[in-house]
Amino acid sequence: MRGYADRLAPWAARLGARAVDVRYPRPEAGGEVCAVRLLPAGAPRARVLVAHGAGNDAVYPLLELFRALLRAGCEVFSFDVDGHGCTSTTVFAADSVRGAVAAAAEAAERDGAALPLHVLGHSLGGSLVLDALAAGALDRAVSAVVLSAPVDVRIGARTAIEEVRGFFRRATLAQREHYGLWGLVPAFGPVKRAAYPFRRVDADGGAWSYVAAIRYLLAEMDLERRVADIAVPTLLIYSHNDWIVPHHQGQRLAERMPRAGRLRSLRSATHYGLPFDADVVAGVVAWIHETHPAMEPA
Repeated sequence: MRGYADRLAPWAARLGARAVDVRYPRPEAGGEVCAVRLLPAGAPRARVLVAHGAGNDAVYPLLELFRALLRAGCEVFSFDVDGHGCTSTTVFAADSVRGAVAAAAEAAERDGAALPLHVLGHSLGGSLVLDALAAGALDRAVSAVVLSAPVDVRIGARTAIEEVRGFFRRATLAQREHYGLWGLVPAFGPVKRAAYPFRRVDADGGAWSYVAAIRYLLAEMDLERRVADIAVPTLLIYSHNDWIVPHHQGQRLAERMPRAGRLRSLRSATHYGLPFDADVVAGVVAWIHETHPAMEPA
């Protein structure tokens, strides 16, 4: 299996950027993590650490966002969350995955230039980011962005129907540029698990049992209570058209983060489509500029 850098090399080259494979041990998760460091054309002015959502990997469906960050002069460091990724060997467990973001931040800074750190997470990755911030595990972070980070997840027939309808949106179909047509389809249940594995210590219970594992993890995090401890400026982006993580979850988190949280509400983006929604992409770059004045264009 080719590493991320090999797969991303032509894509990065078209932007004048460069992709570098990174591997680091995660003994707590029983294996090794694969990550990718994307370097912009010029000297990077900031580093953005990215945590993906459950069932995805370090680059999917995040390439549109990565492109904007590279063009803004950011280095991007994206890693496979425990249990994810074809070339990672870690295993997902609720008692160890909560250390994944801090471990990735350490790996990103170990072999990289000294840069201001911004942290971004989508879906479960966003919850892991909030958990790490609340625990004080990302003390060097300048800012954070979370895209539809759940405090609970419930998936039913209506949820699936609404998300599927999102695949016919122009913004979604435009992502063929990055992934191809079949590549646009995310993993769900048993579908596409060869491409997007989800290795778990508690793998019994069928193809959909991972939802219960995530719900248990979110309950253990207790984010609605603990986000009040976050001091790092944090942008929370949620959509009224997200049926997997309803908008009201973002409202509740923002209400409990009076010092650091700012809520941005969207109308049309689906849960899957948030990372490549044009308003989200522009909003993430603008937030980094706002919280890191040195990033402002000359």
